[in-house]
Amino acid sequence: MNYRDSFELNDLKFFASVFDKSLLKHVQNLKSPDKRIKKAMIYFIKTGGKRIRPFLIHKTGTFMGIDRKILNDFSLAVECIHLHSLIHDDLPSMDNDDYRRGKLTVHKKFDEAIAVLAGDMFQVLSVKTLTDSKNLSPIQKINSIQMLSKANGLEGLIAGQSLDIYMKKNSTLKNIESMHLLKTGALFNLCFSLLANIKNLNIKQKKELKIIGETVGKIFQVTDDMLDRWGDEKTVGKKINKDFLKANIAYKFNKKECMAYLHNIQNKNFNALKKFFYKNNKGLVYISSLVDFIVRRVK
Repeated sequence: MNYRDSFELNDLKFFASVFDKSLLKHVQNLKSPDKRIKKAMIYFIKTGGKRIRPFLIHKTGTFMGIDRKILNDFSLAVECIHLHSLIHDDLPSMDNDDYRRGKLTVHKKFDEAIAVLAGDMFQVLSVKTLTDSKNLSPIQKINSIQMLSKANGLEGLIAGQSLDIYMKKNSTLKNIESMHLLKTGALFNLCFSLLANIKNLNIKQKKELKIIGETVGKIFQVTDDMLDRWGDEKTVGKKINKDFLKANIAYKFNKKECMAYLHNIQNKNFNALKKFFYKNNKGLVYISSLVDFIVRRVK
C-alpha cells in the first residue's frame, strides 16, 4: 500500500466519511423495542466530527502492520466511548452546551433523559463491539476490554470529567495536567495501548507508545482550551469563552505562553515517535505531521 509522505486534511476527511458509514451501520444494526435512543444516537453521529481517534488507530496500526479488520473494531469501540463522553459533557449538569459542531446537542434536539440513555448506550456498544469481534482472539478481547474499561473509568475519563467540573480556577499547572491526563489523555492513550496489545512489542516500544498517546492527549486538550479562549465561535461550532471560570491552561497563560507550552509537548511527542518509528521513516513523517495538524486545528 502506498502512503502520502505526510498528512493532509483530505486524508482525514475521506477517512471520516468512510468511517461514519461504518459507525452508522453499527448502530442501525442494533435491535430494540424502543426507537428513540437509536434515533438520538444516529442523529449525533450525523452531526459529524473529526474522528481523529479512529484515524490515529487506523494510520498508526497500518504502519505497524495490524489487520484492517482489527483496526476497525478498535476504532468503533474507542469512538463510541468518545461519543458517550461528548453527549454527557453537553448536559445541563455538566458543561450545559446547546450546540456542538453548530448543531443542537442531543438533550436539546430530544430531551435530557434520552441524551443520558444515548450516552449510556454508546458506552455499552463500545464493550459490545469488542466482545462481538470476530477478528480478536479470546485473550485479546479480554485485554482490550480491560484497557477500555480502565481508560473510561475511575482511572481515566470519568474521573477526569469529575475533576474538570469541580477543580478550582486557581489550581496548579500540575493538577490541571493530571486532570488532562485522565479526561483526554486516557482515551488517546487507549488508541495506542490497544495496538500494543496486538503486536509483540518490547518494554521500550510500549513505553514510547505510551508517551505518544499521553502527549497527543495533552496537545489535543490544550488546543481545545486555546480554542475556547481565542477561537472563532462559528468555526469552532459551539459557544466559546465558557471556561474562563474553570481550571483551564488558556486562562492561566497568555497565547504566547500557551504556544510555547504546546511546542514543548510536541517536541516530547516527536522524540517518542522517532524512537518508536526508527525503522519506519514514512510512519514517523506521517504521524508527526498529523500531530502538527492537531496543534494547528481551528475547530
